[in-house]
Amino acid sequence: MRDTTEETKKIMINTPKKPERIFTVSFTDGGSVFIQAMDEAAARRIVEGKSWQQNVESEPFTRTIKKIEKVNR
Repeated sequence: MRDTTEETKKIMINTPKKPERIFTVSFTDGGSVFIQAMDEAAARRIVEGKSWQQNVESEPFTRTIKKIEKVNR
C-alpha cells in the first residue's frame, strides 16, 4: 500500500499557486468590502465564512452577496 500522505505532499509542493487578486464584494444592503483571494469562488467562501460575519456588537448579522467583481489594477 502506498503512503498517500507523502504523495500528496509531493503534488502540493510541485503545484504552482494561483496569484491572489483583489475582489470587490457588494451586498444587497448597499455595503461592500475588498477581499484578497485567488479567484471569485475563494472570495465568496471567505465572505460566507462564519468568522468573517462576527459582529463586535452582541447581535449576529448576515449579508446577502449581490455581486463579486475583480478589481483591475
